[in-house]
Amino acid sequence: MVSGSDPLTHIFTGIAIVILLYIAMGTAEYMYKSFMAMWRDRVELFPNTYVSGNKMFTALQNPYNPDAKTVNFSENQRSGIEFSYSMFIKIESQTFHKNEKKLYHILHKGYSQMYPLMGPGIFCWGDRNCLRIYMNCYDTWDNWTDIDNIPVDRWFHLVVECRGNTLYIYLNGNLKQKIKLAGDTPPYQNYGDVYAFSTRKMTLYKNQTDSLARDPDFVDTGVDSVTPQTSLSFDGPIKGMISRVYYFSYGLSYSEIQALMKEGPSGKISIGALDTTMSSYLADTWWSTDGTRM
Repeated sequence: MVSGSDPLTHIFTGIAIVILLYIAMGTAEYMYKSFMAMWRDRVELFPNTYVSGNKMFTALQNPYNPDAKTVNFSENQRSGIEFSYSMFIKIESQTFHKNEKKLYHILHKGYSQMYPLMGPGIFCWGDRNCLRIYMNCYDTWDNWTDIDNIPVDRWFHLVVECRGNTLYIYLNGNLKQKIKLAGDTPPYQNYGDVYAFSTRKMTLYKNQTDSLARDPDFVDTGVDSVTPQTSLSFDGPIKGMISRVYYFSYGLSYSEIQALMKEGPSGKISIGALDTTMSSYLADTWWSTDGTRM
């Protein structure tokens, strides 16, 4: 019969204590890493609601700047490189003008001028309610897709997501477009800042990049049939607002997209350097998850 003072009992008790301590320490480490990952993997680039105008909004990426909102590049995801941008956008009808084939800025990551770094670049066509979304990759700068028939004069939710060598676009929680990046190469993640409502204007010409000729929406500005010239103009920001722009260093799941969409636009509005509260008709209750007004 083994008594409580038996050496074997003490050995088993000691082993049990060590195992329990190991489990407790492992659990604590997992919780700590999960907590840190939550802050590392999600970056609130523009957490409020921002109104377009004469001011460009910038999320600095220099990690040595105390005001920076630095995004972390994707690491060790199963499909390769993964990242996502989530945001609410409201494009006003004043953005559009008949026969004006220009791109109006919503958001991009790269240099202060739009070309060539756009990882991603989100714009709206000036002649129709259509988004143009760019994503650089290691093969070319101008992977792009157009999202037609976007809502006007009302909020909608947009997710731009990369998984491996594929770009996914979600509008109001629904997958609208899926494209393979050129050459089946991964997206090019640049170290540039993130800009909303850039006021910069520029025009690209074919002598700058031959790839313009492949895009049917570039305008022929040649003076005659002998000297054709294709070009594309970026003409400042849209007329509208953007809200709750978040970056994630992984591909969002369907349930995560639905949860983000249900948050609605932020009730805190930023106009230049002014912060205020939205009036009731622009508050979260004005937003519904099916993309319509309440």
